[in-house]
Amino acid sequence: MHCFQPSRRSLLAAVAAGAVTAAAGLAGPGAGRSQAAVRTVNPSQRRTRPMIFVVGDSTSSAYQHSERPRAGWGQALPLLLGPQADVFDYAWSGASSKSFADAGLLGEVLDLLQPGDYLLISFGHNDEKTTDPARGTDPQTTFKEYLQKYLDGAAERGAQAVLVTPVERRRFSPLGIAQDSHGAYPQAVRELAAATGTPLVDLTASSKALWQELGAEGTKTHFLYTAPNQYPQYPDGVADNTHFQAEGALAVARLVASELQAKETIPPGYFQHVDAALDPLAGIYWPSERPVDKPLVLEVGRGMAFRTVQAAVDSVATGSSSRTLIRIQPGTYREAIRVPADKPRISLIGLGEKAEDVVLVYNNASGTRKPDGSGSFGAGGSASVRIDGADFTAANLTFSNDFDEAANQDMANRQAVALFLAGDRAVLRNVRCLGNQDTLLVDSPARGVPARFFFSDCYVEGDVDFIFGRGTAVFSGCEIRSLDRGSENNNGYVSAGSQNVKIKHGYLFTGCRFVSDAAAGSVHLGRPWHPSGDVDAIAQVLVRDSWLGAHISGTPWTDMSGFSWREARFHEFNNYGPGSRISPDRPQLEPQLAGDFTLEAYLRGTDGWAPQLSGTRADSAWVDRQTLRQVS
Repeated sequence: MHCFQPSRRSLLAAVAAGAVTAAAGLAGPGAGRSQAAVRTVNPSQRRTRPMIFVVGDSTSSAYQHSERPRAGWGQALPLLLGPQADVFDYAWSGASSKSFADAGLLGEVLDLLQPGDYLLISFGHNDEKTTDPARGTDPQTTFKEYLQKYLDGAAERGAQAVLVTPVERRRFSPLGIAQDSHGAYPQAVRELAAATGTPLVDLTASSKALWQELGAEGTKTHFLYTAPNQYPQYPDGVADNTHFQAEGALAVARLVASELQAKETIPPGYFQHVDAALDPLAGIYWPSERPVDKPLVLEVGRGMAFRTVQAAVDSVATGSSSRTLIRIQPGTYREAIRVPADKPRISLIGLGEKAEDVVLVYNNASGTRKPDGSGSFGAGGSASVRIDGADFTAANLTFSNDFDEAANQDMANRQAVALFLAGDRAVLRNVRCLGNQDTLLVDSPARGVPARFFFSDCYVEGDVDFIFGRGTAVFSGCEIRSLDRGSENNNGYVSAGSQNVKIKHGYLFTGCRFVSDAAAGSVHLGRPWHPSGDVDAIAQVLVRDSWLGAHISGTPWTDMSGFSWREARFHEFNNYGPGSRISPDRPQLEPQLAGDFTLEAYLRGTDGWAPQLSGTRADSAWVDRQTLRQVS
């Protein structure tokens, strides 16, 4: 086996070569699937907007969605931006000025700096740990010496360094007076700024004043204080006087932005929302991995380290806490691929110019006999690709099951799954799913257990129940194609949901196009699937803000296996096109409920997952994906 741990520069170029532009959020009505061509861009290529880089420790770093509502002020800073600049939060939890530089992270950031960029430097919390030789520094000697390296590196690259004193902890005297907590380190930063003529943000002073204003009790809404079971990530509650929850991260970000503006360290207009009313829980992006984390990169294809995708998956260590990028060269890979539950955070990235260039395909059907003679595969077992690991992503490739129904008319069960998803928080962008009956299975680990999937600018085709299962799935800006079975009145069903009645959100199609060459009025939007007669499987499907072709029936929902569609949770809202005409048999979502059934609501869950923000300017690692590639 051969793999490599890339430098940040090579990693970003690697991601650039295989990723596709993230069409985040709600795509406009009628948006089709992306066919964008992608090519690598040299990291030194000049950006169209300056970048504000943040380096520091856990008080400014970005946190994963598994740690929500914990957030760093650098993670909240993008919420305040206008259109003139972007933020890249490269802060590292636990870092000091010394350990950040000694680990090579300073060099990685300096490699990304370009003339006109800004480098906000905020250390001190961990420099104070003088008994730790890897992190501790002396405020008058080594602390200043290490900070000088940051200043020199920025100057050499034509970027503007800004020194930021460390934010104060939540520390009050018995009389309720906010206390200093950083000793001589803030003053050392002030002295270095004065001696070198470097702009200064005195966050120590401004945060202490804010904590005093809020008081000992009021600051608990800003620091990471949670009650037991308030957040599933913290079942026992937490009382943390150093780190912030979302409200505090945003408040500190406002202090930083306000001082940058007041001192004219940055041009006017960079921060346009400093005083705006913002909801940090809704606006902050919590990624699956921190920007500073380096994934493992594995190459698949002719002449690469791995000839098959499954071999690359098999090489990944179980229980990995970092992401694995499996980059797949153009070609057709005929293999059954399985990603088990103990291998989370795997990404499959097609390196072709379009999704059609990389095809993962097999041809088992439900009735296909297993090689060991133990019976047939069943619908789930027929999947060409099955993903049980959480936080899976895929981009720019095709999942296919090319089982030949016509050649197997004597087979009783001809369902053939192309892609089976069961791991929570999967994101698929510019992906195609091809099959006939049961093309795409969006499921979950068990009945009543939620799992969420986000499809952006994707293409799904089939004929009978070709999107099915008990999971929660959002299709944003996707093309949903029903194949023509040759019938004048029944060419199949798009969906067959089986969500547990306790799960509020099932399938959402938003800004999609439903297309077909089938006869007018011959395709249904869905029917309710009750696996094994499960009476608690009450499908929930909403089609909203989408274009419906003439093939969609005027009564788009229908019964299944003796269960009435009227007992399911089927609705439409604000659709258009020849197949969207409203009738008494087409339940419409009440306008006052539309806000409860948005893309955000379907995906949020209990951990605040918001994959639609990835790649947008709310994402403090936006540069990681956007600036190092060009889409034509």
